[in-house]
Amino acid sequence: MINLKTENNKDIFIYDDVFESHQLQKMYFFILASKFSLHTNDDDMLEYKTKYSTTFGCKFSDDDIKRFAIIEYLPKDIKEKFNISYETTQRCIINNITPLDTHYPHDDAGRGVKWSLLYYANLKWDLEWGADTLFLTDDKKDISQISQCKPNRVVLFDATIPHLIRPSTMAATHHRWSINMTFFDNANN
Repeated sequence: MINLKTENNKDIFIYDDVFESHQLQKMYFFILASKFSLHTNDDDMLEYKTKYSTTFGCKFSDDDIKRFAIIEYLPKDIKEKFNISYETTQRCIINNITPLDTHYPHDDAGRGVKWSLLYYANLKWDLEWGADTLFLTDDKKDISQISQCKPNRVVLFDATIPHLIRPSTMAATHHRWSINMTFFDNANN
């Protein structure tokens, strides 16, 4: 586990090699079979809805989240540290990233969530293909930290940290998929 800090001492936790091979494959094929649609955005800010922000994504229903099984597959120590359960889950979406996408700075805390989880779901992803996650300063003007897009990587971070996805490069041979889940601090939210 790597613990990065923003300039305001907010936490970003990076876990590599989290899931077993059969779990990776099950989640990967679940993503491929998902129903993608236009305008699945991380943020509802009207200022960010332009002809350049049209992206494909998928929002999971509660039933989809259970069938996807990522909560069951997460190691117990991670679930306990971040209070991850079906009851504390606020949302789960698939980000489908291509070289032609535009992504804007945003945070995930607007709906009262405490933690955000990113799972890079591709089984293969080369460094030169890009599509990293940039964590920004609170004023959203500078990069504070970066998480490289790596297969079988889970990133958990304070939902108030502004961030954005860099598009993949033209060298990428396929789409970059990530799961973004958000979690309340407790089940009573």
